[in-house]
Amino acid sequence: RLVQAVVARKGPLVGKTAAEVGFRTRYGAAVIAVHRDGTRVQDHPGNIKLQAGDVLLLEAGPTFISRNTDNQQSFALISEVADSKPPRLNKLIPAVVLTVIMLAVVTAGVGNLLVSGLITAFIMGCMGIISQQEARDAVNWEVYITIASAFGIGLAMTNSGLAEVIANGLVWVGQALGIGHAGLYGAVYLATFLISNIVTNNAAAALMFPIALEAAESTGADSLLMSYNLMLAASASFMSPFGYTTNLLIYGPGGYKVKDFLYIGTPMQIVLWVLTTAILSNTTNPWYLSWIVTSSVFVLTLVVFVFPAFVKNIFKKANEAAHNVPGGDPVENSLQN
Repeated sequence: RLVQAVVARKGPLVGKTAAEVGFRTRYGAAVIAVHRDGTRVQDHPGNIKLQAGDVLLLEAGPTFISRNTDNQQSFALISEVADSKPPRLNKLIPAVVLTVIMLAVVTAGVGNLLVSGLITAFIMGCMGIISQQEARDAVNWEVYITIASAFGIGLAMTNSGLAEVIANGLVWVGQALGIGHAGLYGAVYLATFLISNIVTNNAAAALMFPIALEAAESTGADSLLMSYNLMLAASASFMSPFGYTTNLLIYGPGGYKVKDFLYIGTPMQIVLWVLTTAILSNTTNPWYLSWIVTSSVFVLTLVVFVFPAFVKNIFKKANEAAHNVPGGDPVENSLQN
């Protein structure tokens, strides 16, 4: 399990590294990360000289907290990280079997997803795969309240005519581009992903749905394709750490900044924007063509923006290998001749 421990003001850890004090042997835990003044120390945890007040993220056994709670010389405070208990692997196979059966029943059309999911969850609770407290904690009331509020706002926008006004504005932008329905898809996509980088993707989809549907109906665009467009745009929260849960999960522990999301997320956002608009506007092409194009663009984006140093290193090694072959550099030899 994961444990947070604050280094005491005066003790054997101050001024020493985890390796020097034999942390793993002495305390029965491994240091995963060190936070100082609210930010992560960017170095190997075993090489960091600890200071009073440092927050240590530890991977510890079940008895670590009970053995060190009264150890005021080393730690000023110890607390377990929520939801960090080791997985119950003995329950893995029953959980997988029940999930597969549920999906098979839903796929075969024997039952609907809601009823099948509830029955499966009830059986898992009876078998001890999930406890009652874990089941209650799994309900994210914040998400439900956000979605419900967004639906209310969306209905108010529709009844007041605001949705129609915004939809007409998006239609005007799409028609002004002169590229048919592609312009409308692109305008709706742009508005949706800008909202989804500020609020959650669920709220963005709920807010934009009546607007997107109104725009599609007024121009004769396919409502199903517009729904796909809205779904992809709402999930494209690459430019902000606040638009999606996983972004927030890595934002703090990973030591990232908002500019990191902008640097990596902006080109990905633009690529997906253009690609989604192009694919939805050309539905007559073979289905596999979109897969090929999407995969190629994805790999190209990774090479250019995510792994540029890795690619440069490959070309550097290839160039060095070419210079070390017998006979030397062929270009240089041709110049000498």
